[in-house]
Amino acid sequence: MGNAILWENLREPDFPKAVEMSKGVCVVPIGAMEKHGPHMPVGTDNIIAERTAILAAEREPVVIFPTFGFGDINTLQNFNGSICFSTKLLFDYFTELCREIARNGFKKILLLNAHGGNPPLLTTFCRSNREKKLDYVVMFANSYGTSPADMKKAFAERREDFPYITDEDIGIVDKYLAAEKSKGHADFDELLLVYNERPETIDISKMGDEDGEDTFRTAHLREFGIFSGGNFLADCPNSYSATYFPYVNERLAKAYTEIRVDYIAKMFKVVKEDTVLLEENEKWNKSW
Repeated sequence: MGNAILWENLREPDFPKAVEMSKGVCVVPIGAMEKHGPHMPVGTDNIIAERTAILAAEREPVVIFPTFGFGDINTLQNFNGSICFSTKLLFDYFTELCREIARNGFKKILLLNAHGGNPPLLTTFCRSNREKKLDYVVMFANSYGTSPADMKKAFAERREDFPYITDEDIGIVDKYLAAEKSKGHADFDELLLVYNERPETIDISKMGDEDGEDTFRTAHLREFGIFSGGNFLADCPNSYSATYFPYVNERLAKAYTEIRVDYIAKMFKVVKEDTVLLEENEKWNKSW
């Protein structure tokens, strides 16, 4: 795992030094256990969350807490491999976990999410922390702040950073970007990241076994931002939303992982250097 500071690898006397090295930042990768098409593992989000966080922490030191792999998928109980916990349990878990992390000296806790269904839950959880006086700040961010379009830009602007990329690889990216695309769940983006870390979990020959196209059954609601827990399955009844594009290889997987990790490492740096949130939290605690 390189030089990343992993919570579970620390000895008890190591924690004060770990707090110092990380500037008091602890990152909790968060995913989910859910179907990712017929060709990818149910732990896709967890694999991506954990590995990209660890690689980013090797560049920008923060403490990485063990991945929480059971995020909000409470509409997918009918699919094999799903693990669905109640919202109350998830809130209780995050409340007690953050309390315990802070008790060990980490006053900035970043919930780093890789599952598209988690943002409403995590946003509400972070806001709920304002209901009490705490000496720490909990924040949340999505790790999926890059897309294959960033590969095209990186290859154009700094090709020298990717000497292993071929002209054929660049053509593959161009072909994907030119395609008419579905929403993106078990799509080229996630496929590249998992392929880089655990290629043995992927069976690319199965990618076309199920329809991953958007049915647009709730398009009339989406136009006005109307959301219900049933939107996703109404539009994507196979819990699979991906453009059929099986042209993955080791070179592109490596390059895209580098781009994603660079983005997350910059995120960690911003969190470490920020003083505003702790200052605001202190003012808030004194105001009532």
